[in-house]
Order: sequence, then structure tokens, then C-alpha cells
Amino acid sequence: MIRRKELLFFLMPALSYLVIFSIYPTVYTWFISFRSYRIFENKFVGFENYIVLFRDSVFYISLANTLFYVVVAVGIEFLLGLAIALLFNQNFKGKSVAIIFLMLPMIIPPVVSALTFLMLYDPTLGLVNYVIKLLFGFSTVSWLTEPSTAKWAVVSIDVWQWTPFVALVLLAGLQYLPKETLEAARIDGANSFQLFYRITLPLIKRVVIIALLFRLVEAFKAFESIYITTKGGPGYATRTLNIYSYLKAFEFLKFGESSAMAIIMLFVASFLVMILIKVFRSA
Repeated sequence: MIRRKELLFFLMPALSYLVIFSIYPTVYTWFISFRSYRIFENKFVGFENYIVLFRDSVFYISLANTLFYVVVAVGIEFLLGLAIALLFNQNFKGKSVAIIFLMLPMIIPPVVSALTFLMLYDPTLGLVNYVIKLLFGFSTVSWLTEPSTAKWAVVSIDVWQWTPFVALVLLAGLQYLPKETLEAARIDGANSFQLFYRITLPLIKRVVIIALLFRLVEAFKAFESIYITTKGGPGYATRTLNIYSYLKAFEFLKFGESSAMAIIMLFVASFLVMILIKVFRSA
């Protein structure tokens, strides 16, 4: 009995945090999503907010942009992160220093990195256009004001900032691979590709799932980099569900529809997570 009380005492701070900052906001968002919640209005409307969203063409554009952002950003981060992890799994001179530089993008606040890229992408004074013109002679590109380039510009910010996270998680998994298994496979005549595809990748499967799940959830929540650089534009080119939900709440003052969109995002993210887990289990 005493042991149970001690356990409850130590768990209380974590449980309180979970209830105050996670469970209560989620339940309240559900509650608001069924109401017409404005400054001078607060009444129950049932599923009306959801029906309005499903009839809104901008909602579908935002959903498509969100899926594009999540799939492309996380996909590139995984491929680059895996390549970097395999490189850093080898011994080479200056490896410790290189790992410190690798971690730098992660410790920069997203707002700061977004403002930095805003300057880098500037069509007249930005470094990106200067380097491209110097190397390839291309004319100036308005990276953030052209719909065709704006999507890739915001994705590149996420890739730059969070590829090191994926690389470090995968590197941690590679460090604990049983070296005897790899040596035995080499002696049996396995080449580098067979070693990677048949042994390394299956053995780090759980680490891969953890890295992808973390990034998938975080990519869904991406807001600062998109809002600061493009504000969801040009037009609707980079308007994700997060940006649209923010605009619904704080520009159009439609808190009910904004909450309904947040709940839909929760379902979409959960659906993608389940697909990801199922794919890796079947593999």
C-alpha cells in the first residue's frame, strides 16, 4: 500500500502535465468543434462545422498541401538521414567535430530558421539566387512567391532542420548492430548491398519506425516555417491544415470550424501512423 502511494506521488507531476496540457485541450477542442463559437455567439450546432469544412474547396487544397508537405519532407529526411547515419557509422578523422556541426540545425528555434531562410530566398539580395546564378547562370527566381517553387522552398526548410534528427536516431540504431552477424555475412560472401538490405535494414527496423513516427507527427504540426515565409501563399500553394486552422480561428474568428479542422487533422495523422506501422510490420 505504501509502495503504491509512493508510486502515485512520483507519477503525479507527469499525470498532471498530461491532463492539463494534452487531455484537457483535446477534449475542449472536441467540445468547441460541435459549437458555433464566436465572440458574441456560443451555441450547439452539431456536425455543422464539419459539414461546412467538407463543402469548402480550400479545405481540400489545404489537406492535399499537408499530405504533400508531410510525405515529401519526411521521405527526403529519411533518405538523407539514412545516408548520413551510414557515413557516420564509419570511423574517420574529425568525426566528433562533424557530429557537433550536424546537430546545429536542430538546436536553432524554428522561428529563427524560418527568418533566416526568408532572407536566403530573397529574390534580389538572397544568397540562394546569388549562388545559383554564379554556378549555373540562371536568372533570379522568386522562390516564395511562385506557386511552383514555394512548396519546395518550405519543404527544404523542414529538411534542413530535421534531417540531423533522423540521422542521429538511425546512427544510434546502427551503433548497436551485432558485429558478429555482419562479419559472418561478409565471410559467406555477401556484398555491401546485400549486407544493408538483408541484415542492416531489418535489424534497425524498430529504430526506423520510431524516427519516422516522430517526424511524421512533427511535420503535421509544422507552422512557424510556413507562416513566416509564405503565410500559406502564394494563393493557396502552401496553405496546410495548420495554417488554415489558424486563419479560421484568429482572422475569420470561426473557432468552431477551426476546432473541427484540428480534430480532422488528428484523425488524418492517426491514420497515417497506423499505415506506417502496418507497412513496417508486414515488411
